[in-house]
Amino acid sequence: MKGKILVLLILGLFLIPALTFSAEPEIKTIIIEPPQTEFKVDVWTDKGDNARYTVGETITIYFKLTQDAYVYIWDINANGEIRLILPNGYQQDNYFRANIVYSIPPSKDKYVLRIAPPYGREVIHVLASKTPINILESYKKDLTRDPFPLIQESPENFTDRVKRNIEIVPAPQTVQWTTANTIFYVVESIVAPPTQALGRLVVESKPSGASIYMDGRFLGYTPYTGDVSPGRHTITLQLPGYQPYETTVNITPNKTTKIGATLKPIVSYLGAFYITSTPSNAEVYINGERKGRTPIKIDKLKPGRYQITIIKAGYETFVQYFEVIPGETRNISVQLYPIR
Repeated sequence: MKGKILVLLILGLFLIPALTFSAEPEIKTIIIEPPQTEFKVDVWTDKGDNARYTVGETITIYFKLTQDAYVYIWDINANGEIRLILPNGYQQDNYFRANIVYSIPPSKDKYVLRIAPPYGREVIHVLASKTPINILESYKKDLTRDPFPLIQESPENFTDRVKRNIEIVPAPQTVQWTTANTIFYVVESIVAPPTQALGRLVVESKPSGASIYMDGRFLGYTPYTGDVSPGRHTITLQLPGYQPYETTVNITPNKTTKIGATLKPIVSYLGAFYITSTPSNAEVYINGERKGRTPIKIDKLKPGRYQITIIKAGYETFVQYFEVIPGETRNISVQLYPIR
């Protein structure tokens, strides 16, 4: 797979300084409006929203979830053609963990996404779901023939089929899906005024996925590498559940400045399990690690999904996944059944 290149077809026309094109056509794209919920997904490109790319440039798509989910990404060009970007022939596993920044492509040695004409506007859509979306999963069978399959139907019909395949539930705490989109433009060339020499800024954090602000302006997410104006800047990192991190750097033209931060959890953001069983005195394991015997309280757990296993001689083993809720103790009561 090394060296494979996908050429994205970017369609539509628009105006840029010093270049004149015809009027922009109607963009044939349909947006699925997400429900109001804490379950969110964000998507952007390596140049940010509404960025301009020239023909031959490579593009990287990034996304981040607030909860674990299956992720589907497709784009709809100005002619109404739909191409599936994720899952694809190189990334068929499309289940991702929360609060981590993922990229497409994941690494430059597998494949690249390279911009090609025609010129105009492209809309990238992302749908995140707690459960697999059947009609989108069905395209996996085509990935051996075409790593990024073209979906042969109109945006209206495709969007309608996706919406009908999504289980819509009114209660916010039970919402199972969310969406987002980003737009970028492709031009033949960009005429830009001379700019001053920039310095390179590299920002990493543990855990990754923190929002980066430079002098109060949003810059991106960790890990981040980019060119910024020289001089003294205040860098702030923010990640839900962790204390903000702030430092001051002096950016020098044509040199690289690195920031590495270990973020400290906010204690109140952690959660706990209180586990009981009938009968009691059963062994408790979380993610395979023994914690003790029931009844037991296990605290200082980071938000997320945990596998709880309860074992007692003569009884069937209990295995199930539970979510840690920030700032709360979740009561889990388990009935064990004798082995017959």
